Amino acid sequence: MLRSLIWLEEVSSTQEVAKRFLVGTVVVANRQTSGRGRLGRHWHSPEGGLYLSFSIPVGIKDESTLPLVVAHSVASYLKALGFMPAIKWVNDLYVGGKKVCGVLTERLRDRIVIGVGINLNQESFPKDLEAISLRMLSGKTFDKVSFLLELLEFIERDIEKLNAFGFVAFKQAIEDRLLFKDSEVILYTPEPVVGILKGISEEGSLLLLTQEGLKSFSVGDLTLRAL
Repeated sequence: MLRSLIWLEEVSSTQEVAKRFLVGTVVVANRQTSGRGRLGRHWHSPEGGLYLSFSIPVGIKDESTLPLVVAHSVASYLKALGFMPAIKWVNDLYVGGKKVCGVLTERLRDRIVIGVGINLNQESFPKDLEAISLRMLSGKTFDKVSFLLELLEFIERDIEKLNAFGFVAFKQAIEDRLLFKDSEVILYTPEPVVGILKGISEEGSLLLLTQEGLKSFSVGDLTLRAL
């Protein structure tokens, strides 16, 4: 599925560059000047992080769940490295309450572009960002090439599994890693909805127990409700 690799020193966004190459080409950059996250947010992309994008053909089973499945892939790899990541619905990974990874998917006419940004070897972050790197967590500097190649094995395996069996094959594992599970949260849809996060549906939607009962949401921005 992933056939070739292009590694660049600096790009505006790996997501935009990947759109210019064939399906199955992985575009990696050491820095992004205009990195993007979900909802068009800026992704802080300095030297030290690992930023990659690639595209797959349209038509994959349960396509809308790709952000969760790829986040699960990264989480599985980080767990193999000794970390304890949690998945923040719908596309982020946290360790110790701070963000270490984000996933972005974009659907084009003939392909789906998947981007992954990982805080790998950074030594610090601006104070206004609730972010942390694997180096800051472990005290270890990671080799980018070996990290990337091992990570891609996890991602490729899970995408093939999704296409073969659908999201049901991932639901329980993702739910077990869900950040804020059984806690009171606010989901901005953009209107705020308050409820207890109970899990995810078989379609990957968020399940909130609200004053009106259990409700399902396919989009929204999630945050823990302050006490």
